[in-house]
Amino acid sequence: MSFCSFSKDFLNSEHTLVDNKFIDMYLPIATGDAVKVYLYGLFACKQDEEITLDKFAKQLNLPEEEVKNCFKFWEEFGVLNVLTEDPFTVAYLPVSSHKPKKYNPEKYTGFNKALQVLIPERMITPNEYSAYFSLMEEHSIKPEAMLMIIKYCVDLKGKNISFRYVLKVANDFASRGVTTESKIEKELSDYTIKSADLYEIFAVLNPNSKPEIEDMNLYKKWTLDMKFSKNAIITTAVKSKAKTTQKLDKELNLLYSAKKFSPEEIESYYKEKKAVVEIAYNVNKTLSVYTEVIEPVVENYVLPWLNKGYDENALVFIANYCFRKNRRSLEKMDEIVDKLYQNGLITVNAIADFIKSSTKDDEFIKNLLAIAGLSRKPIDYDRQNLQIWRNWNFSDEMIEKAVSLSTGKSNPFAYVNAILSDWKNDGIFSPDKIPTIKQSKNSAFKSQTYTKEELDDLIDNIDDVDF
Repeated sequence: MSFCSFSKDFLNSEHTLVDNKFIDMYLPIATGDAVKVYLYGLFACKQDEEITLDKFAKQLNLPEEEVKNCFKFWEEFGVLNVLTEDPFTVAYLPVSSHKPKKYNPEKYTGFNKALQVLIPERMITPNEYSAYFSLMEEHSIKPEAMLMIIKYCVDLKGKNISFRYVLKVANDFASRGVTTESKIEKELSDYTIKSADLYEIFAVLNPNSKPEIEDMNLYKKWTLDMKFSKNAIITTAVKSKAKTTQKLDKELNLLYSAKKFSPEEIESYYKEKKAVVEIAYNVNKTLSVYTEVIEPVVENYVLPWLNKGYDENALVFIANYCFRKNRRSLEKMDEIVDKLYQNGLITVNAIADFIKSSTKDDEFIKNLLAIAGLSRKPIDYDRQNLQIWRNWNFSDEMIEKAVSLSTGKSNPFAYVNAILSDWKNDGIFSPDKIPTIKQSKNSAFKSQTYTKEELDDLIDNIDDVDF
């Protein structure tokens, strides 16, 4: 039986549970402050009242930054996660059965002294030392190689550098197998050369910030994988007005897809893009449409229209037509553009000629309707019929003659179709060849008739006829 046991009063009281695995495996390797933070954090998880980081730190008589470092120390061992930095929040995890490594202090004595010399502005905390030991042990990075990484980070970011940044850089190296002194020396040599280029790019992007390890990786992607030159990248940054490497990366991906690589090609691309945006605004203005973000209008409507061959004048003309005809939306304009395109109407002149011709045709159709005894406006059915009759090589005079014969019929234009079909078959294309009423009294359309047997014989051979 253990010499420690719970009293009856203790069993009846409220308490905070601590996993035995934490006490057995993690507590012995941690500093007193780290243990205090972990345990008080467990206690805070159980409280109904809100405990802020400020209140938490004051209760433990520790600086807020030290409290954060302690939580990040425990994060390295996987017993909790730091969810956000601002506001600072953490989530406790179940304690793993994986026993953390214990490090021989003498093994890293030289490393510890050299590290403190590299960062003399502040005292290196036990948590920070432990994090470096863990990373070196996990990836077999020798202390000398780790010091090279740390020195590079200090030179890049200054002596107030966060050890979290150093760990991020070292982990990036390790993920790519760069762990030996020779490999790290070569990598850092490349970094030194490329850093000068990256700083030039940052002078355009954001002069008040410095490159991070992710930025260096993006630069390698742009130059090595995508084959952009430094000048091309700077031109893109200037023309796109990007403020972050993430936005610049998005722009370069678009240029890569468009096969624009040189500064001259990129200049031209953004000049054309600006012109396309102006067209989008003009179309919206003409339609009396407002869109908060113009890019979807460019991508979904204007660019496809331009790719079909329409220019700004034609698109504004069509937009004006849509506005006047109460089709005041990009969707309805898109339908009009598609119909025009299907009919081969691309330029302003072609569209205007078509409209002019259609107006003239409507006047002619109104006359035909009056002859047929119909009092209505022309419709698409009438226009389609007129187009077909003209395709049959009938003149407007012949069409008027046929319509005059349909007066009083229940479906005059269907009757006209039959008459003209009959005339076409008989080769009657001028008024002087139209048969008299007596000649055609046995048929409304033609003199010749077919027996049922003759019609059946025709149907049997229909495969031989190409209508």
